[in-house]
Amino acid sequence: MHFLVQTKPFKDEALESYLLRLTRDNAYADYHELADIIWQSLVECDHELEGAFPLDLKTANLHHASQSSRFRVRAFKLVAQWAALASLELIRLSWLRSNTQFGHLTALIRDQLLIPRMLLRGNYVPICSECLKEESYFPYYWHLKPYKACHKHKVQLQSHCAECGELIDYRASEQFSQCSCGAKLKTMAPASEADIAVSEGLSGADAHRLVGKLTWFACQYGHDIEQANFNEAFIKYFNQWPDNFFSELDEKASRAREKQLRPFNHTKFNSVFGDVIKVSKVAAPNVLRTNVIVDSLLDFLCDLVEKNPKQKHPNIADLLLNSLDAATLVGTTLEQVFRLYQEGQLTCSERLNKNERLQPDRCIFYLRQVVELAQSQGRYVGDFKNQFITPW
Repeated sequence: MHFLVQTKPFKDEALESYLLRLTRDNAYADYHELADIIWQSLVECDHELEGAFPLDLKTANLHHASQSSRFRVRAFKLVAQWAALASLELIRLSWLRSNTQFGHLTALIRDQLLIPRMLLRGNYVPICSECLKEESYFPYYWHLKPYKACHKHKVQLQSHCAECGELIDYRASEQFSQCSCGAKLKTMAPASEADIAVSEGLSGADAHRLVGKLTWFACQYGHDIEQANFNEAFIKYFNQWPDNFFSELDEKASRAREKQLRPFNHTKFNSVFGDVIKVSKVAAPNVLRTNVIVDSLLDFLCDLVEKNPKQKHPNIADLLLNSLDAATLVGTTLEQVFRLYQEGQLTCSERLNKNERLQPDRCIFYLRQVVELAQSQGRYVGDFKNQFITPW
């Protein structure tokens, strides 16, 4: 099988957009008809590929594959061959599952851009009618929740039809410039400076840095990314960074001193500062040691330890951390933290039995020791996590 019209994808095009253009260029009635023909052709080529090609445009991306993605990969390679494309071209356009995470959040990757899955829109995709007039395709960044304004035309993306009020989704209507009700879509509203700034970042080369910050801000303060004022709040917050972040942590530390009920060397770090360390991990992929939020947090904690030197009576620098938080601050793995404990570089607040397993959520490491260890190990050098060398 070969397509009569061999449609070429745009570099920043979404997979669903390309498949819809392939349908239209080859004069099929709709995507379902194209998918049926591809399905039959795939089975003729390879019986294992029955059901590997998606019949629903909304679930076309590889990360939607319900069982094994490898069959869909094989199917996409064949379809690319029929469209006279490089064998991995459709896979390059797809959002793929990644075994890397942003903290506790799962991630997707598209052509070297790694994002938390929570940033991907689900039930609608807004449009810029001016862009569609110039080139009739949907770029992948229109699928990202924080992308709310066209960075080229400085207008707000249109998310609802002016006629019927329904959410716009070209994957359901199979129309680029029309709603499913038949109404023409036209972008009119000018965009805010904050929305334009975020959109420029998401469509540019530094998008990989911005997605982590956006995710952290949403998780740390409980914001809904799809709220109209989210980007404005985000820009305003990071215009004062890191002073505002340090002020919040200082306030929590002062409150802990005022309401102290137990000695600080018997008090959990999370009971004073909350989940700030855990949430800070979502600002960057777990495999990387470079995380602007963790780095700023560590700056604050280093200053806290310096201002509260070790004394006869415990102070706020003697709070207790669990293994997960210790690993985050030192920039290493749980296995390495356990090794540091075995070698005596980290002291436990409780005596462990000889064969007792160290639980990741058990608060037994002193904040002071962890911070000093992080300072002694060149925390900021390189991109990947610290791998400590044995003393022998």
